[in-house]
Amino acid sequence: MTAPVPRRRVWRWIVAALLVLAASGVIVWNTPALLVPMAMRAAYAVGGVSDRQVQVQGRAWGYLESGPADGRPLLLIHGFGTSREAMMGLMPWLEGSHRCAAPDLPGFGRHEFHEGRVHDADFYVDELVAFAGALGWRRFDVMGTSMGGALAARLAARRPDLVERVVLLAPAGVRPPERNAFMQAIDRGENPLDIASAADLDRVVSLVFERPPPMPWQFRSFLADEAIRRRPSTLRIVEAIKPFLMQGVEEDLPNVRAPTLVVWGDRDRVTDPSMLQVFLQGLPRGTAAMIDGGGHVVFADRPDEVRRAVVPFLRGEADPPPAPR
Repeated sequence: MTAPVPRRRVWRWIVAALLVLAASGVIVWNTPALLVPMAMRAAYAVGGVSDRQVQVQGRAWGYLESGPADGRPLLLIHGFGTSREAMMGLMPWLEGSHRCAAPDLPGFGRHEFHEGRVHDADFYVDELVAFAGALGWRRFDVMGTSMGGALAARLAARRPDLVERVVLLAPAGVRPPERNAFMQAIDRGENPLDIASAADLDRVVSLVFERPPPMPWQFRSFLADEAIRRRPSTLRIVEAIKPFLMQGVEEDLPNVRAPTLVVWGDRDRVTDPSMLQVFLQGLPRGTAAMIDGGGHVVFADRPDEVRRAVVPFLRGEADPPPAPR
C-alpha cells in the first residue's frame, strides 16, 4: 500500500510549480523572440487562420490559410519588407466565399533567401505560380499590396490562363506623374525603406501608415532584429527588383485581361496616388477606388472602406466593363 503524500509536501510542489510558471512568464515577456511567435499563434486562432506549410520545388513554403475547402482560391501577396501576417487582416473578409492562401515570399518573413537565384520580378512570379500549383489550384483570384500588387499584375499579364480576378492595393511598378518625397529620395540614390536600426523601423512605420498601429516594445524589438538580420539579403533583393518596381509593370498592364480593381489611399506617401491614373489608362478591364484618409497600407488605415470596395468585386458583384476585342 502506497503511503499518502503529506499535505505540506503537496503545497510545496504547488508553490514551486507556480513559481516556475511565474518565472517562465517573466522570461517569455522579456524575450521578444519567444513572446512574438506565441502571440502570433494566438492571433491566428482569433483570426480563424491556419499556419500551413507546403513543399514547392524542394523548398518548404510557410503560408496562412483560411476559408472553406471548396471556396474560390485567392492568392494574397504581401509587400516589400513584410510577411504573410501583413495580409492576415484581409482574410476574414472573404471567409464565406474564398479559400485564401498568404505565403511568405522568398527572402521575407520566415522564408529564407534562395541563394544562387536572382530575386527579380520574374523569379517571384515563377515561384508564386509553382506555389499555387503545389496547392492544386488551376484558376484563382490574386490580391497584392505595394510590391505584391506589382507582382500580382505581372502574374495576371504573364499567366492569364491562371488568373480570374485581380485586386491591386497601392501597387508599385509605374512612373508616377507626380514624384513625391519618397520618389525624390529614390532619385537621389537613397533607400527610404532600409532598416538598419530600431529607429529606422519607427521611421518606416510612420511612412507607410497614415495611422500607425500601436506596437508593444517586444514586437518593435523583434521586428527590428529580424529586419537587421535579413538586411544583407534584403539589399540584394532591392537591387534585383528595383527596375521592375520603378516602372516595370507598365509593359504588363495591356496584357492583364482579367477584371482588375485598383485601390489607393489619397494620403499615400510611398506609391503616389497620381499613379492610379496610369494603371487605369493601361488596364483593359480596370476599375478603381480612391480611399479618403488612407496611407500606403490603405487596408489597415481604412479597413471598412477598403472592404466595401474589395469584397463585392471579388465576389463578382461589381464588374468593370468587358475588355475591347
